[in-house]
Amino acid sequence: MSPTGGFPPGDWMDGLDPYIACLAGSLALYLLLRRGPLAMKLIGVLLGLGTMGWLVVICSEVVPGEVDPTRNILFLIFATIAVSAAVRMITHARPVYAALYFVMVVMSSAGLFLLLEAEFMAFALIIVYAGAILITYMFVLMLAQQASEAEQVDETPLYDRVAREPGAAVIVGLILAGTMVTASTTGLSQLPPPVEPAAMNTASGELLERLPGQYREAVHAADPELTWPPAGAEAVPPVQWDEDGPYVHVDGRDLRIDTEYLPSNTQHVGWSLVASFPASLEVAGVILLLAMFGAVVLARRQAEHSEDELRMDAGLKPVHGIVDEEESA
Repeated sequence: MSPTGGFPPGDWMDGLDPYIACLAGSLALYLLLRRGPLAMKLIGVLLGLGTMGWLVVICSEVVPGEVDPTRNILFLIFATIAVSAAVRMITHARPVYAALYFVMVVMSSAGLFLLLEAEFMAFALIIVYAGAILITYMFVLMLAQQASEAEQVDETPLYDRVAREPGAAVIVGLILAGTMVTASTTGLSQLPPPVEPAAMNTASGELLERLPGQYREAVHAADPELTWPPAGAEAVPPVQWDEDGPYVHVDGRDLRIDTEYLPSNTQHVGWSLVASFPASLEVAGVILLLAMFGAVVLARRQAEHSEDELRMDAGLKPVHGIVDEEESA
């Protein structure tokens, strides 16, 4: 792995291998999407499994040796689940099962974010898509015409079981995959170098100084008898770093701070949103508040109308009114 984050010259990512893999995967997906005999679908499954296995073997050969093998194993597990579930999501004949496979895609993608130490993105992905999945699930049940029995899948309409334009969809996916591969091989070298650990430590120390409660807990964990903030000090002592970790110079001595009390990734993201993007955060809050009020108003308006009134508005005869007339007669 080069210092800029890309693969050095001569590695597989600089050749045609990734594009061949994208082409083979697209062909396998096309065989699974199109209408055809079972033998063609089996060929698509074997071709897809072979492509994934080939990519796993080649990726394992170019991964640097200093990377934790546990992270590599977890990455392969989450990536395999995400790709496999995504394929089944778009090829399954039953919409309900497709929605469940979508849940697997979201969960495995959140696992990949956790491996990147992006906890906020992982949980935001689950929280946001959890609501979307529930709504999608309800729409699927309402709009899809289900078969009378579980074994009689052929009773469902053809457009619910077979892709309408599998060729066009696969071509668009192939173009997107090729673009991403090109950006990965040529665009990474143009990115700025990774942030140095010293700069990251400085940012963590500055944020800890802006969180007085957490700063106090960190200091008291190291010395419970210390008065904080120091008496007579004009400003809070800054957090400093050396090869042994963070410390604060107070009362003529260096007090070590446990890294457990440093701001987490989620705290960094939250502080950036509040400090750097306050207007966008307020606009998002207002939009969500209006959406909540709208949902409450629509729910109350629907509850105020009885079933007979809704049927009469739709041009149908009232049900309860007819029953009442028959009972009175």
